[in-house]
Amino acid sequence: MDETKGFLLIEKLKEKPEKFRKGGGAYQLLQEYFAGLSKETLRDLLRCEDKCIRQVTLWIISELGNTASELLEEVVIQINDEAPLICYYSSEIVAGIATDKYMEDFMRVFGLFEHSNAKIRTLSMFLISTLGDSRIQEAYAYSLNNKTLSDSHKKGLLSLINVNTVTVSDITAMINSEDSVIRKYGVIAASKVYHKYPEIIQKSVDSEDLDVQDFSKDQMHAMDKIAQLPFHNRK
Repeated sequence: MDETKGFLLIEKLKEKPEKFRKGGGAYQLLQEYFAGLSKETLRDLLRCEDKCIRQVTLWIISELGNTASELLEEVVIQINDEAPLICYYSSEIVAGIATDKYMEDFMRVFGLFEHSNAKIRTLSMFLISTLGDSRIQEAYAYSLNNKTLSDSHKKGLLSLINVNTVTVSDITAMINSEDSVIRKYGVIAASKVYHKYPEIIQKSVDSEDLDVQDFSKDQMHAMDKIAQLPFHNRK
């Protein structure tokens, strides 16, 4: 393919990162990667000091999914970044495609529940809430075999695996737990059974745990937006 357009877009990203991001340049550049632009250029962009450039790059990689798995070595390093969205996008990529030698990095995503940055904690809760059953089961099994996560995480993961059989009182007890990690898994479980027990999330917006409160508010906002979509109430 002719990579000229892709290279020009990369130069624009480097020259004025914020303008590029706000002007929709990231989406245009993504299309060039879908069309065959060399992913090695993404590796170079991940080495840039500018956080906006790396944020755009990680978003693109997250959209490329498994086709960009060769970049995992560079992506996992970004999880350490203090910028919430850089940490989130890199975690999202790892959570989606990391296997084999990268399983320890996958486990690090759960550890973000205890990060010093509140925004990163809340984003990590959202990320875990979007994981499919198979990934949750992989994390639980790996943790049992390698003693990677604490007992609180193991208990929380098990609750997500069995989320369709837990009761309102089970989830409520988790949200009211003295253990902050258990509280997070509790409200994530509540989000997964929102269609059955919407009252749990509704009550959680008043939680004294600000992480639980923020996550609940975000979930309520998302549910309200979904309810307003034209197709939502279509018979």
